[in-house]
Amino acid sequence: MDPTGKHCPKAPAHDPLASSVPLFDPARLPLRDWCAGSREDAVTGLVAFPDFHSHIPRALAAALTGGGLVGLAIGDVDGLKDHVERANATEPDCYGHLAGNKVMARLGAVTRDWFHTQPWEAGCAATFGGDEVIIAAALDDAPAFHRAVAVLRDRLAGELPVRVSFALTFASAEDLPAERGLGGWKHAFTDRLLAAVDRCLFTHKAARRNSGGEGGIIAVTQPPTPADSAPPRGGRTLLPLPTTGETLHVLARPVGAGARGMLVLPCTGPAGLRGKRLRVTFPDGTTRTVVAISLHGQAAISHETAAMEGPGIPLTLQPVREKSARGVPDDLAAALEKAGLDWSALPAHEQAQMLHLITESATDDIRVARITAVIDAVATRTRS
Repeated sequence: MDPTGKHCPKAPAHDPLASSVPLFDPARLPLRDWCAGSREDAVTGLVAFPDFHSHIPRALAAALTGGGLVGLAIGDVDGLKDHVERANATEPDCYGHLAGNKVMARLGAVTRDWFHTQPWEAGCAATFGGDEVIIAAALDDAPAFHRAVAVLRDRLAGELPVRVSFALTFASAEDLPAERGLGGWKHAFTDRLLAAVDRCLFTHKAARRNSGGEGGIIAVTQPPTPADSAPPRGGRTLLPLPTTGETLHVLARPVGAGARGMLVLPCTGPAGLRGKRLRVTFPDGTTRTVVAISLHGQAAISHETAAMEGPGIPLTLQPVREKSARGVPDDLAAALEKAGLDWSALPAHEQAQMLHLITESATDDIRVARITAVIDAVATRTRS
């Protein structure tokens, strides 16, 4: 029933927008605590951006000043314009922009369902622009947020005729401005965060178009700093470097490190002095094997120059499987690689003793326990 007291006609069951244009129902909105009282975007059923933009600065500031961690992600539909034009040319019963609305209505429905399954105590999902979605949430675990966005990305890929690419960042109290007057610093800070994520997203999308790569990526960046050329500060919230079978898209930022230029990655630096080898794909499509080292606790790779324009350099990171010593079984080699440890940190006689114990294990449980003990021993030797 509408506000005038008249019954509303029921939408046809096949109507693609039926789930996205009900009368305003705050219980259906994808939010928990944050942005309460917001209006619904009529097409997607997500929080309308004007209300998100009005409410979220206070929510972010309260979470961060209280020592919490916040994840912020923006998703953008890949090739929506091409899809609309193709539908306009090939589907006589569907003019192009209706096809675009169908995509956005389904995107909103999938995002709502996904949001309501998440464990966050505070957060929301809103529109952003014509074909973008924002996810903001108070977190306990940064990698878990990255995995959750990947789940949403994959669900959307299964439901939509086009892919959706995401970019995300993590903010903590360290990222708040030092000067917080009585003015609009909360909105200015929020806009800087949104701009950093949005620029990361479109930088990666531009690199994908130039290289002919596929969409549906998740790119990771860092919150903006007062001076991009300054060394990264300690205590940043960072993701681990990719391990076997993983691919990580990042926006690297240049810094000066003595006479060398470095690109810092939004990842934790590797332990030990040997670093970690990565297979890195650059914006021009070239791929090189490089060694990532730890710079103030943050992963960084050498770069020929620290001077650049734009928000950063879009890179694709993949692990390189290190050659294991002769006779190292596959399960031990995989455990060493997952932990980011170097088997050669142990003296040869200790290696031989441990390999003997593993190969002589009477049961699978004993073998697993002995491999775990080896990992602990290598980790201890690496730290010493």
